[in-house]
Formats: sequence, C-alpha cells, structure tokens
Amino acid sequence: MRWKDFGMVQSFTPRFERMVLSALDDLGRKIDASLARDVMALSDFYLAHPGVHTPWHEPFARPAYVSYFQPLNYARLRAVFNELKRFLPPETIREVWDFGSGIGATHWALEDEDWLPPRPLYCLERAREATEYHRRLAGSTDARWTPEFISLQSRRRPEPGALAVFSYSFLEMRDALPLWQEFEHILILEPSTRECGRQLQAWRVPFMDKGFTPLAPCTHASDCPLLLHSNKDWCHARIALEPPEWFQTLESLLPMKNRTLTYSYLLLSRGVRDEAWRGAARVIGDTLEERGKTRQMICRGPEREFLSWLHRHGEPARIPSGALLRGTESCTLKGSELRVEPSSGIEWTE
Repeated sequence: MRWKDFGMVQSFTPRFERMVLSALDDLGRKIDASLARDVMALSDFYLAHPGVHTPWHEPFARPAYVSYFQPLNYARLRAVFNELKRFLPPETIREVWDFGSGIGATHWALEDEDWLPPRPLYCLERAREATEYHRRLAGSTDARWTPEFISLQSRRRPEPGALAVFSYSFLEMRDALPLWQEFEHILILEPSTRECGRQLQAWRVPFMDKGFTPLAPCTHASDCPLLLHSNKDWCHARIALEPPEWFQTLESLLPMKNRTLTYSYLLLSRGVRDEAWRGAARVIGDTLEERGKTRQMICRGPEREFLSWLHRHGEPARIPSGALLRGTESCTLKGSELRVEPSSGIEWTE
C-alpha cells in the first residue's frame, strides 16, 4: 500500500449512477448549463439560509439535489459505513432508522453495502415533498432495501439491535428526539465546520452517561483532547473522491470542485464494546508541512498529540487521514509530539 494524504478513495457504484441518471431523465433534465444553474441556486439558498430545510417546492431543488448534493452525501456515507463495518458485526444490526432521511441518501448507500443484507429500514423526514420523491425513486429502481416511511411522532419504538442514522440532521433535530436513548447503536454525520464538529464531540459525554461507548472516530472514552486543550480545533475526516465522467462534466460548469470531501462523524454503541482498537491512535488531521519536520494530529486519549517526522531521517510518511495506528508507544515523546524514527514500529490500517 502506498502512503496517501487522504484515506480511501470513494466513487459511485453503477447501481447508484443508474438511479441518479434515471431520476434526471424522469425529470426531463440532462447534464448541461441549465442543471448547473439549478445547482448554484440551491447552493446559494443553503448559504443564505443555514439550517433551513431544502426548498423542495422550488423547481430547481429536485434536479440539483439528486444530481449533485445527494451524490456527495452518498460518498460520505459510504466512507463512514466502512467504520460501521469495522466495528459493528452485521448480526448486531437488526433494523435501521434514518432520521432526516431526505430523498434517501442513507438508503442508497445501504443498497451498496453488500456486507449488510436488507432488513427493516424506517425513514423519518419532516418534508412531505422529500418523502414522496424518495418513495417515487425507490419504486422506480431495482432497490434491494424497502423503506418504510414513518412520522417523527410515530409510537413505534426501536427493537433491540436498532441502529439510528442521523445524516446532517442530529444537531438540528436533537431537542425533538427523546428516542435516541432507546437505540443500541447510533451513527451521526455532520458538516465538517468548526462549530458543528465541536458540538458533535461535546455530545460524547451525554451519550456515555447513558451507557454508550464511542467506537469511531474515537478509540477511547476519555475526554476529547480537542475540546479539552483547544478553543478552535475540531475533529473531522477527509476522503478522496473520484467521480464518474458525468459528474465531472457537471462540476466543470460549476465554481465548486470536490476532489476531497470532509465531514464530522460519531459512531456509538450500547451493545458492542470494541476490543481490537481500544487504546490505538486515530489520524484526525491533515498533513502539516513545517520547517524541518512533518506532523499529523492523532487522537488516542485526552492529550492533544501529533505524530512527527524529522526530515533528516528521510522522506516522511503520509498516513491516510482517518487511519488507525498501532505502535505509537515505540515513538519518542517530545512535548506534544510523538517522534517517529527509523526504528519505530508504526503500523496502520485504513
């Protein structure tokens, strides 16, 4: 394996591409300047109205979301599901609840997770237009999973082994979610902004007080070092994106380019206790090039620490963002830096 600045490379599966292109065709749209204008209109709306729901009643919303924003969310979810696969055996997940399901980003990501066979999928979404469109998309594709659309006010309660997924919805919906304490597993994705990332990490304590164990990105249950020792640092992940030609064509008509994607996330469980990676380290920062050395921020406990390579020892490693590390105890501790030397026995996995 070669060293890379970013972790796994995400793309879109043929199954997902067929869904997107079929949806565009159904809308009578194609990849052109008109679609790019719709994407910009929705992007401008999000920038002008942070935290406001997608304006599904606007004619630009559906084509822009299904062709551009949903594919990016799908790629982020596929990356996070790799952590789900690492820490939660499939038999421990009996059903999935998708809060703020939109038009099905979680559903479409699950379609491509062959390690997790279909099981009950409950989709909870406030916007009626989004639910109706998700239902239409699911009915017009060869979907393996069959979503059941239920209200946030539903009296249904999660069964043992239930997984709650919050994709860009937890911080928005948290005050209206008395149910979260009843789930066995919780997966949360949020934007990679400083504010959202720090808010999400602050939720580790309330979750742990209710019996949850953080599994990822955290490898420990101690205080978050970024909250403890900094007023500005925040935990986020970054992945590389290799989109198909049609998406690159759309991007060529836009000022935004997405060769990497960032997000903040948190995976917790009350029923699964990880043993394999407890006490290991996680790379949580981008590579920092400095005079005479290269650093990468890591997390393995309550201290704010960096792996550090002195250039005089040769070409520094580029451990992928998000990688899990063993062997950090073989490094020399200098202040907040763990100095990696030629004799250090660092091992990692993406």
